[in-house]
Amino acid sequence: MHARRLPKTLAPWREVLASAERESWFPLIFDRSVPAEAEAMDELMNEGEVVYVHDMIEAQLKDLVRSRTPSKNYTDEEVAQEIARLLDGQSPQDYGRWAFYPWSRRLVHLLPPDSFIELRSDRNRNKITSEEQARLRKIKIALAGLSVGNAVAFTLALEGVFGELRLADFDTLDLSNMNRIRCAVFDLGLNKAIIAARQIFEQNPYANLVLFTDGVTPENIGEFIDGTGPGDRADIVIDECDSIAIKLKLREEARARRLPVLMETSDRGMLDIERFDLEPDRPILHGLVGTVTSDQVNTLPPPARLGLVLQIAGLHTISPRLAASLLELNLTLKGFSQLGSDVTLGGATTTTAVRRLALGMPMASGRVYIDVSAQLAEVTSPPLPDLSSARRLREIAEVRELVQYAIMAPSHGNDQPWRFEYADGVLRLFLADERGGGGRDEIGRHWALVALGGALSNLQIAAGVKGREANIQLFPGKQDPSLVAEVRFGLRAGGPAADPLFEQIPRRATNRQLGTRAHLSPVHVQALSAAARDNGSKLQLCTDRALLGELGQLLGEAERLRLLTPTLHGPTMRQIRWSEAEAHDTQDGIRVEALAVTPMDFAAFQLLRSTDVAKVLRDTNGGRLLMMSSVQALASSAAVGLLTIPGQSPTALVRGGQAMQQLWLTASALGVAIHPINTLIDMFARVERFHGAGFDKREIHRFLEMRERFTRAFTVALTDVEILLFRLSYADPAPLRTLRRPVDAVFSAPLPEKKSP
Repeated sequence: MHARRLPKTLAPWREVLASAERESWFPLIFDRSVPAEAEAMDELMNEGEVVYVHDMIEAQLKDLVRSRTPSKNYTDEEVAQEIARLLDGQSPQDYGRWAFYPWSRRLVHLLPPDSFIELRSDRNRNKITSEEQARLRKIKIALAGLSVGNAVAFTLALEGVFGELRLADFDTLDLSNMNRIRCAVFDLGLNKAIIAARQIFEQNPYANLVLFTDGVTPENIGEFIDGTGPGDRADIVIDECDSIAIKLKLREEARARRLPVLMETSDRGMLDIERFDLEPDRPILHGLVGTVTSDQVNTLPPPARLGLVLQIAGLHTISPRLAASLLELNLTLKGFSQLGSDVTLGGATTTTAVRRLALGMPMASGRVYIDVSAQLAEVTSPPLPDLSSARRLREIAEVRELVQYAIMAPSHGNDQPWRFEYADGVLRLFLADERGGGGRDEIGRHWALVALGGALSNLQIAAGVKGREANIQLFPGKQDPSLVAEVRFGLRAGGPAADPLFEQIPRRATNRQLGTRAHLSPVHVQALSAAARDNGSKLQLCTDRALLGELGQLLGEAERLRLLTPTLHGPTMRQIRWSEAEAHDTQDGIRVEALAVTPMDFAAFQLLRSTDVAKVLRDTNGGRLLMMSSVQALASSAAVGLLTIPGQSPTALVRGGQAMQQLWLTASALGVAIHPINTLIDMFARVERFHGAGFDKREIHRFLEMRERFTRAFTVALTDVEILLFRLSYADPAPLRTLRRPVDAVFSAPLPEKKSP
């Protein structure tokens, strides 16, 4: 019999049902947007052939919507709107596909193929990246033998690790097979390849399978490996068959075609790997069978064939129990002894090996043993924690929660330049050099210290609400220049304190939305000024329309130079996350959609990714378009604010960051949108404090002129440092929020080693 392949068009359902009980192996997929298929499905239902209809398409659509934007908390109304967009005018009944399983008479409503695969593989991320999943869905696998192979096939299908899977087995299911094959008692007597195909299709009706229900034979082995035409050759061969002759034949043919072969033995978790793709002259089965060929095996007497089995299994590595079982074959045992747990493990290890092969990861020829039983025998009991350890764990959990609030503070480019370590009752805050201010990056350290001040402010607020007093000591020692603060916690007198700013910590956001040009409320002015003053800083507000226009021009010019200056172009572009997937992977940076207020802005950012484009604009003194967004944003503002603090030391920068966060949280509580526009004061700092870092003489002179124009709106003492330049407006909520790295990525709290008595 030739291989059984999926029909290219919808098979007539009456013909399929005629042999459904014993022979059907694939579902009928109906696309109701095709009139003929809709008519065939209606006939199937009207004639009573469907015993159960499973329609969960609405739940699948909701899951799809939420999986595509996991960071967004959708309302039910928003989900309904997204579903309507997906349906695009099509009725839910006709959307997607309907899969009819002839052997069970079930009819299931499903997402269309691409969306189904997208959602079904969503939880593979990021253990398998989207690019890797796409590569894995193209490989062809030839799998011979479906006892141990059943677990392999099903696990490959679970992970979506094939584009085409060829299943070969001539045998039918016996009751004695059911200790290791995932199946039901009503499958008894069915061909094992058909059983495996049904199992796979029931969890992925769009799978691509080819069945060889005569098993692998000398007559069909060419088609089994090579397929039916050019480009159809298998990429990987997996041997799980019992026949020694076929085992050797598979390897002979695979070696001739330079294809890798895998074999899982379900004894001691042994996985055999033969990289004929890399070593075409490698002896078959690592030379364990000598020069015996597949044609010679059946001429050998039974004892010699048993000897080959022992050699393949490994005379010195086989488990004692399997070795004893092999000696009892056809005496007290009628077949190889295998356990369901070992077979299931084999499915996992083989699938992992297939994934490594398909993705080009390093893996040599040889054998690996994943001996779970031996590993379990070596487990040693850890010492039981004493009460002090339990208290320590609770203490760490409490501090970890406070750190979770701390890292919600803003940072330059959302680089999150902090690292927390809790030990000996002290929480230490470090500047993470690799994220800001490392090496000779003085300006990076400048802004990183402001961000760390914001984190400390959040920490203090959260501690008070939790009934703790956070006592902060800045720059406690010179031994480690990255150590910025030590925090010691005590019980707060009077217990937990309600603080209206606490609720604003997770709500605070940069809001780049255009405002309504409304005047800033006097009450809001007083509240914001008090917040700055109470924290030792000074707030200046500019509301004059002419001066706002002037500031818009200055800010626009600063933004233009930031994007075009070679030393600043790269760092700026590295802060941008160009896709949702990239933002999700890194959990830092700023989404390009958040920066691009208009479609023109978005296009400009995309073009400016090229250093060549930036160089041309810089050389020609171009890029005036880059100024428009700043001018427009300032024109829509109620005011522009400048926050300064006395002193220019590292301590002043941290305290300025604390004041900045208090001010920002106050604005959030008042419903006033804040949009930091620090580019201008960043440029001033580079010129005035850091020797014009990154600029040529012409640009330095340009910024000195801009500073003179800036003083028309704000007065800054030589002894003060500028912490935050920002615009205030009344605007719609920000549509996007920057992500934060997981707390466990920035917080560590090693447990002390238990002292021996």
